[in-house]
Amino acid sequence: MEPIINKVSQSGLLTIDLETFYDETQRCVFDIKEQLYMGLMLKEKEFRDFVKGNDWSQYKDCHVAIICSADAIVPTWAYMLVGSRLSGIARTVVFGNSELLEYSLFKDAIDRLVMEDYRD
Repeated sequence: MEPIINKVSQSGLLTIDLETFYDETQRCVFDIKEQLYMGLMLKEKEFRDFVKGNDWSQYKDCHVAIICSADAIVPTWAYMLVGSRLSGIARTVVFGNSELLEYSLFKDAIDRLVMEDYRD
């Protein structure tokens, strides 16, 4: 009788527990909706004044998702303006919802993965 050979273990495949890559850092969502005039539109001057005067330190070392939860058309520059203010304060900034933020964090963790560290 031939011995049973575990071909899967010999294949070089690695098992990775994604939970080990979960970053416990606080997640925050910045909703542009709060700055819309009458909940419908963005007034450029007022929004720029808000961005300039807001205390962004509350987002220090957080992972931040920038969204607009209102059914309004928000110009791209508004997202970029908020993102530029958070640059250097927040750990991560994404333009999208919390789900996109989680996806981005896991993708970054996997991209940094060095396969040699997991080989026997």
